[in-house]
Parts: sequence; structure tokens; C-alpha cells
Amino acid sequence: MAQSENGTPDPHSSEAARAATILRCALDAAHEGLLLLDEHGTIVESNSTAAALLGRDPTSLSGVSLPAIAEPGDQERLHQLLLDVQRAGTARIDVHVAGEALHVTFRAVPQVIPRAIAVTLARERPAEPHLAHHLLRFGVPTIAFDRDLRVVFSNAAARRLLGDATLRRDAILGQERVGELRPLLQRLTRVDTPLRPTIVRLPDERFLRVHGLAATGADPAVLFAEDVTDELHHDRVMREFLRNAAHQLRTPLAGITAAIETLQSGAKEHPPDRDHFLDHLETHTERLTRITRGLLLLARAEAGETLATDSVELQPLLGEIAAEASPRRGVEVHADCQPGLAVLATRDLLHEALMALVDNAVSHTSDGEIRVSAVRSHGHVLVSVADSGPGIAPELHDRIFEPFFRATPTGEGYGLGLAIAARAVHAMHGDIGVSSTVGAGTTFTVTLPAATVTR
Repeated sequence: MAQSENGTPDPHSSEAARAATILRCALDAAHEGLLLLDEHGTIVESNSTAAALLGRDPTSLSGVSLPAIAEPGDQERLHQLLLDVQRAGTARIDVHVAGEALHVTFRAVPQVIPRAIAVTLARERPAEPHLAHHLLRFGVPTIAFDRDLRVVFSNAAARRLLGDATLRRDAILGQERVGELRPLLQRLTRVDTPLRPTIVRLPDERFLRVHGLAATGADPAVLFAEDVTDELHHDRVMREFLRNAAHQLRTPLAGITAAIETLQSGAKEHPPDRDHFLDHLETHTERLTRITRGLLLLARAEAGETLATDSVELQPLLGEIAAEASPRRGVEVHADCQPGLAVLATRDLLHEALMALVDNAVSHTSDGEIRVSAVRSHGHVLVSVADSGPGIAPELHDRIFEPFFRATPTGEGYGLGLAIAARAVHAMHGDIGVSSTVGAGTTFTVTLPAATVTR
């Protein structure tokens, strides 16, 4: 115990020593690491928790420069931040010391020591328990990240969406993992306004709808995401269904309209003419019904539903298709198929696919013939539609099944017939191909599994 000049115990010194001991115990009992730095970043005081976090012996920290014990990539950032704290009063930063990721909070405390800086060290950001409390079980994928695009927080939904490796704590949200999302992440760290809902594409071809809150001060930016891949797919299917429906329905509707106008103009007064145009109405109405049913089946298949397939006998089907065709004068349409030959398919959808191929042949054949035929081959059936038209250039073969593509830009139609045929065949798990020679005609071939005729 300290003594006074006359040799008696000094009560003031005893109280000071006792207060220093209590202060030291309080510092060491703190859960967070605590440091006191001078204006140069040199450690003046520390507690045992800070020493443990920094991987140092408690007695060896005094007089050590804090930036000097950080990993090389963080040293310059710490030096700059120490200068900023003198002006701003507070700052936060994530650094790595001895392989440990630490969150560091700086606060100027000139009332203790002129130009002194108090430092708090922690493995977790102070904001994270608050975020976790509200967002850990939040159903919407949520990510918080700092201005260096380091992950501060992510909930389970976000990790399921983007993967644990992408969202591990302190991982950098790199371009190779998040694709088009990265520029939006950078925007949230640089522009102090919220991000409105935006659609982005990931490298794995999924689509996300994202929106977020910008980083403010020391608080991280927060991004909310939603996988809308299926939603966009269904929207696309619906748009294409409507486009295909308009294309396919125009022919029977035009036939029905023409028959009605002819009947109203006087043909109904002559029994032979009346019966002829009533037959036309019946034929076009049946085709309209079949087209509608086929398009609905196609839309359901493209939306992911499994089509019901059955044994479809080809001889009567090909005969119907040949009879429905409306070729130019002088062009004949023939059907060639052995009795009993059948495929595993959806009848209405197969009818529309083959009818689209025949319609395409009709539009490109001004003389000669169009032949619809079927043959068995190695457990499959090959159904072919061959014409004697001008043919298709080899460089166009890979594109003719694209929607709106036309081999002859001045030709009729909207370039949807072959696209509809291809999608219908693929929906039935079949294949479609083309062979053509310029000046010698074109043959489209549909391949489907062979089946046994059921009566």
C-alpha cells in the first residue's frame, strides 16, 4: 500500500489502486474486445478479449500499432480510416487479423486522451443480431453486404437461392457467381436511394426480381430477391399461345365467314349451293374445334404438364389431313400409309403438327405434288411431308423452326406454322427434321415411337 511522506498509509492512493483494479476486471470481463489507441493508431490500453481476438498475449499489445498486425490487404484501409475518424468521430470496418475476420468500430474520445480513439473488436457485426432476429426466418431471400460487397448477413432462403459458397460470411459477391446482379449490388453501395423491383438473369439462366435498401453510413445495404424463372416462363408460354392461336384460327374462321356471306347473298335459296356451303361450315367448324383443343394441349405441355398419349392409327389421320389441304390448282396432295401403322402420340396435337407441315408445303408448291407418308423404322415411325417446291437453302435449315422466321421474306403467313409443328412434336417427345435441295423440293420428317393399333 502506498504511504504518505510521514510514513502513514495514503488513503487516496489506495482508492486509486482499487479503482484501477476494478476497471481492469471490468475491461477483461467484457464480451467484446476493447482497445484505446493514440492518434497514430498505437495501442495504449487493451483487455484480454481484444488480445484473444488479435491472437496476441495481453502483455504484448501495449505500444503495438493496430494497422501493423492486420493482414497486408487491410493495413492501408486501417491507416486511412484512422485519419477519417479524427474528422467524422466514428467509423466501422471489417479486417482480417491472423486469418480471423473481425468487425472493428472506431470512436474518437478526446475527453479521455487528446486525439485518442476507442476501438471495439467483435467477430460479429453489432447490427447482425438485430438483422438475424428479424430476418433469419424471413421467407424472402435477404442479403446484407458492406460497401466492399462483403456478405454481412444472409438468411436460409437466400443461401438456398444463391448457394452457401456464394453467401458465406465475408465472401465477396463476385461477377462469376451473381452475373447481372453485381452492378445492382454496387449501386446499392454507391447511390443513396432504394432499388426499385428489377429483373436480372443469373449465370445459370434463372431470373430474379430484386429490390433493396442502400447502404447508409456504417449500416450495410440490404437486398431482397425472388426467383421468378417459372413466372416468366409461364408468361412467355401464354404470349406465344395467344400468338399461335391467332395464326392457326385465322384459316377456319376465314372459311366460316366466307361460307356465311355466300349463303346470305343468295346461295341459301338454292338447295345444292346451300348444302355445299353448309358442308364447308361443318368442315371448318370441326377444324376450328380441333385446332383449339390442340393449341390448349400445346400450351399445357409447354407449361410443364405431362401430355396423355395413346395409340394413334396413321392411315385414317393422314387421309383426313390430305383431304383438308387446299393446294393450288394443278397440285395434288396424296396420303401413303400401310393399314395398321400407329404411333404413340396425342391425336389432336399430332394432327395440328402435320397439318402445319402440309399448309407450309401448300404455300410453297405451285405445281407437282405434296405427299404425306409414314414408314416403320427400328421401333419408330417416320411420318414425312414432301413437296415439289423451290427448296430451302442449306444455311437456313437451322432457323426454319424459329417463330416468325420465313425462308422467303415476301412469302405468305407469319412464320409460325413450322414453329408450332416443332413444339407440338417435341411436346410428344418426338423429333422433327428437314432435308431440302434448292430447286428440288423439301421433306419434313417427324419421328415418333411406334405403337400397336387398338380397336
